[in-house]
Amino acid sequence: MKILPEHSRDIILASVELLHSGGVVIFPTETVYGLGCLWRNHAGRERIYELKKRPADKRLQMLAASLEQAAAAGVLVSDSLRKIAAVFWPGPLTVVVPATDGDSIGLRIPAQPFLLRLLEKLEEPLAATSANLSGQPPASTATEAPKLLNGQPDLVIDGGQVSTTNGAASTVVSLTDKNIRILREGPITLAQLEACLL
Repeated sequence: MKILPEHSRDIILASVELLHSGGVVIFPTETVYGLGCLWRNHAGRERIYELKKRPADKRLQMLAASLEQAAAAGVLVSDSLRKIAAVFWPGPLTVVVPATDGDSIGLRIPAQPFLLRLLEKLEEPLAATSANLSGQPPASTATEAPKLLNGQPDLVIDGGQVSTTNGAASTVVSLTDKNIRILREGPITLAQLEACLL
């Protein structure tokens, strides 16, 4: 396992190559340290579940650079999602939305500059979750993050101490039916979300 600072030379290129070859990476977000692989990497997803000791029924979220990138990977983009995206993304908000296969996907466009650049260079989304054992507090430093897991990822990207939200995870809301519902409290409130949909 390598630990590299996010500002190191060629870190984006190295991360893209590693992820495209099936790797699993720890990276900074604007809320906590994340653990992820390419959205389409099913073996990588299984490794994430093992590293976290995560229950099989708990989904991974999709991190994308744009609504267009998310749509290409199976997200159904509604008018409501576009309105929310225009106000709150990039940012600490996960929206559970319908997918083209009839299922649902928790989507987020992150505000952390390195992560957003990485997603743009990848040209496809990541499957991601927080870098910690399931049910335990998330990591706020790159040195802490791998110690909280059941094994090691292939790469840790050190973005320093996070976060701007005092270690709180993102707000999670559901847009799977006509009404918006809060699934997990976070920095963005229901009232703020409802206001942008008026």
